[in-house]
Amino acid sequence: MIRFFKKIRRNLLIENKVGKYFKYAIGEILLVVIGILLALSINNWNEARKLAIVEQDILKGIKQNILMDTIDLNHNRRRFKEMNTRDTIVLAYLLNKKPLDTIVEESLTDIWRSNITLTLHTSYFDEAKTKGLSIISNKSLRDSISRLYEFRYGLILLIENNSKQYDYLSLYEELTADYVHINPKNGIAIGEKYYQEILNDKFFTWRLWSANLKMQSVATYYEETYEAILNIIEQIDNEIMEQ
Repeated sequence: MIRFFKKIRRNLLIENKVGKYFKYAIGEILLVVIGILLALSINNWNEARKLAIVEQDILKGIKQNILMDTIDLNHNRRRFKEMNTRDTIVLAYLLNKKPLDTIVEESLTDIWRSNITLTLHTSYFDEAKTKGLSIISNKSLRDSISRLYEFRYGLILLIENNSKQYDYLSLYEELTADYVHINPKNGIAIGEKYYQEILNDKFFTWRLWSANLKMQSVATYYEETYEAILNIIEQIDNEIMEQ
């Protein structure tokens, strides 16, 4: 009987030791798992922080590029408004057969000073595309920026540089080429003789009106693009402040 109880006691001690060992082992495993999870969490946080820094730099760069673009865009917007005012004056004179004066002569010769250029800055957007546009975490902002560069800017450049349909500047120059001459005192001039020929030219008024319509369509698109730019700049500022 005594041996029996001793055997039971020994077995209990062994089971107790095994139980303690398992508890210790489980504790060690949990510590290792927690350590791995913490390390992964810290690593993910570091990666997220690095991406956030890259995103901030790209957004600030895109904003800087866009602000540089507005220099040409604003100049062109103002020039389009001046050109529309000019055409309105000339058409009013021609339709009403008004006599030549300095107002209409300056408006007609202004056609030869209508040069419009556009230079766009895309370096930071190109960098964003290289890294993947998803680097811009705000989907709404990402879509707005992408639409600006790949659609709005693309269409403006196509119209300005490659579209004969909207080559209103060449159309204007061709329209007035036979009537403009160089005055040694005043530079580009029309003069009474050529102005009378313009009034008698059956197609001059219609062609000027047609060119003006094309110019107005491009001017409207410039205005829409400028409004989009202002909206994007505001979105970028809000995004930078939140991060």
